[in-house]
Amino acid sequence: MRARVSRGRAGCGGRSVQRRAVVLALWAAVLCAPAAPAGAETRWATGAPLEIRSGSSLGYRVLGQVEAGERVEVLQEGKGWARIRSAAGQEGWVVADQLDTEAPPRKRLDQLERETARLRGELAASQAEQGRLETAAGVLEGRGGERDAELERLLRDNARLSAGVRWVEWLVGASILAFGMLIGSLLRGVVSGRRGSRIRL
Repeated sequence: MRARVSRGRAGCGGRSVQRRAVVLALWAAVLCAPAAPAGAETRWATGAPLEIRSGSSLGYRVLGQVEAGERVEVLQEGKGWARIRSAAGQEGWVVADQLDTEAPPRKRLDQLERETARLRGELAASQAEQGRLETAAGVLEGRGGERDAELERLLRDNARLSAGVRWVEWLVGASILAFGMLIGSLLRGVVSGRRGSRIRL
């Protein structure tokens, strides 16, 4: 009985040691693992072409290369290594010291040249638009002058027509008045003649 009890205690002690070893191994893996960054950071490769490896040490196989001056995204970083994504979309680990937070002078110059070309294009487009607007304004101004001249001509024609219509009205009125006076004179003569013939009788 004592032998069986001692064997059982030894078995429990062995299991406890194994569990502790597993827990310690997990803690070591967590502590040694590189910390994940909050977000991807843009950096540029410097010096000689960087070897992209499948892990964060020289013992891992080489997956590819990143040329000097190439832009990459840093996904993780820890213990002198950085997990990156190249411009071609390849992911792997490179030495963190060979990455710079600023673009190389040639890249910055290229960016400045592209920005300058873009601003020149926008300036040329703005100047062309300004010229088009000025031309349109001149055309509208000319049309405005033509409309003013046409309006003045219409006003003069209206004044002439109004004067002509009044002259006709005056002539018709005078004709009616003269015709009435003539009729009145004739009627007076007729009435006077009838009265004289009656007196003779």
